[in-house]
Amino acid sequence: MDEDVPNVHLAYQVQQIEIVDKRRNVSAGEMKIPKFSTPKSYTRHSPAVTVEHRQEIEDFFNHNIKGSGPSVQAIVVLVDAYKEFSATAMTERERSHVRMEITLYDSTTDKPLVFCESTADFGVESLDADQKKTEKIYRYVLRQAIYKCFKSIAMNDDEE
Repeated sequence: MDEDVPNVHLAYQVQQIEIVDKRRNVSAGEMKIPKFSTPKSYTRHSPAVTVEHRQEIEDFFNHNIKGSGPSVQAIVVLVDAYKEFSATAMTERERSHVRMEITLYDSTTDKPLVFCESTADFGVESLDADQKKTEKIYRYVLRQAIYKCFKSIAMNDDEE
């Protein structure tokens, strides 16, 4: 989870990144993880897009875009994104899920150049779940979803 994903090096000049949250069940604050879990404990939390989440997305774009090629505006749509906590008699599970769509629009014509959608999931089991680890998993899954889209865009660009 700490490893960076490979750089895709997309050939676009991103002028602006807009993040659109289309989720209906967004919750403010942090996910409530019980201090003492019992088997079948379960919590699902769809966190609001924070400044840190926006920064994570923008940084990942900047890391993967070359800055050459067409000038574009990026629209990132969060279709579904959440954190989950569950427990069994032996372990606690932390999992995150993100489904997103990314569209790159030509900055001069406002016409869509590229569209992709992706889903990413990741989870861990441990003896003790915590907020810090749950947030780390969530950010990792955000990056993975973007990476999958970028990889798809790169493969389509190579075919043209």
